Amino acid sequence: MLEARNISFSYDGTTPVLDLLDFQVKRGEIVVITGSTGSGKSTLAKCLSGFIPHSIQGEFSGSVLIDNSSMSELPIAEIARQIALVQQDPESQICTLQVSDEVAFGPENYNNEVGEISTLVESSLESVGANHLYDRATFELSGGEKQRLIIASMTACKPDFLILDEPSSSLDPRGVIQLQRILKDLKNQNIGVIVIEHNTLAIQPVADRVLTLSDGKITTSDIPRRKDLTKFTPSKFEDTESPLLTASNLEFSYGVRKVINNVSLNVHKGEVVGLMGSNGSGKTTLLGLLGGLLTPENGKIHLKGTPLGKMKTKEIAHLVATVFQNPNHQIFEKTVWNEQILTLKALDLDTSDLLQQAENSLEKAGINDLKDRNPFSLSHGQKRRLNVSSIIVHKPEVLLLDEPFIGQDMDGRQFIRETVLETTERGGAALIVTHDPAFVQNHCDRAIFMEEGSILLDGPPSSVLERLKTIDYKEYADLGVQP
Repeated sequence: MLEARNISFSYDGTTPVLDLLDFQVKRGEIVVITGSTGSGKSTLAKCLSGFIPHSIQGEFSGSVLIDNSSMSELPIAEIARQIALVQQDPESQICTLQVSDEVAFGPENYNNEVGEISTLVESSLESVGANHLYDRATFELSGGEKQRLIIASMTACKPDFLILDEPSSSLDPRGVIQLQRILKDLKNQNIGVIVIEHNTLAIQPVADRVLTLSDGKITTSDIPRRKDLTKFTPSKFEDTESPLLTASNLEFSYGVRKVINNVSLNVHKGEVVGLMGSNGSGKTTLLGLLGGLLTPENGKIHLKGTPLGKMKTKEIAHLVATVFQNPNHQIFEKTVWNEQILTLKALDLDTSDLLQQAENSLEKAGINDLKDRNPFSLSHGQKRRLNVSSIIVHKPEVLLLDEPFIGQDMDGRQFIRETVLETTERGGAALIVTHDPAFVQNHCDRAIFMEEGSILLDGPPSSVLERLKTIDYKEYADLGVQP
């Protein structure tokens, strides 16, 4: 049994993140822990896995016990054999250069037999639908593929308890279903599972119990249901004008592997486009090309009629704002406030009016009270809100958002939706990578579905989602999978 007894923790010694938490998780039980952004869920995961107090500094009290042994008194190596943690940012957990080596890393450190390691690698990758990635370089993987890899590498270690921090966040719908199967298999193997998750609907079919973290305390609850959110309907954009953004016959490769193959599309003023597709289908790379961060090998991109390749970086940045899939890749400053105004300074737009708007934007994002904090000390969801808030103050005309809803509670999702609405209402456009068919159905003017670097479908959301049901992609059209 894994047990938390009156645990409290504070990073700065004054503000408690966790406050006298008391609960148990049995072997063979699947427990979901949910709560608002910044409520301490990831901190709790670090306590339960021994990172706190062994590796992370702060003021810790209480005890975490595994089979009545206090983890504070156990060596890290012994804790690691019994408890495995899949962290919220899978990229930070990758240790090797090849997928198969990454999955083998844990069993090799446990001195397992060579034949057993080979079997574990193959079976673990197969369980997450990633056996086709066996020989791939880890740095070439998409965000969702990295998430599958880390889940496979941790399950290969055969721990007594597995803790997963937002495991469905970057997975496509097929990956979410595979995750449910993995959790069932772990339960059948009598492994205790703790899942930290905003998207409780993804885990609902297999969960035994849900705990809600609020103000540093845990209360037992039912599976949370979807709150009513402010609705906005797709805009009535006019496609008679010249497109705001145009791409023609784009091609791009990483080494010998082609990831964008003959892609063409137009994005019009006032339009919200939902970009869907399997993990590794090329969505993130396409956004990189459209935002001027990557240069196509072939094909052309025009922004307001001007070839993107002929525009200066600052000109592009005035018009196009990109939010990366990993929020850590977009943080450069030592305080939240300096991060918030970084774009304004870079574009020489740090006037008193815009600085006030920057503060207003932080307030809307719900993080204005954190403006003196180091951005890297924020939760994953708070970092994402900061990413979005910092790139919209100068009112760019095109938003390129790569899975912006990862790690967001209802308030965070609402802030991002309102940001998109404000952009389109003033004649801008948004291209949003998402695995959420409900968002595409209810809030997008158009849906694009990618497959192996090409556009498979492009049209009205209802038509695209209906078509997906008939071509072996029915999971991607299930409005009940994602929140």
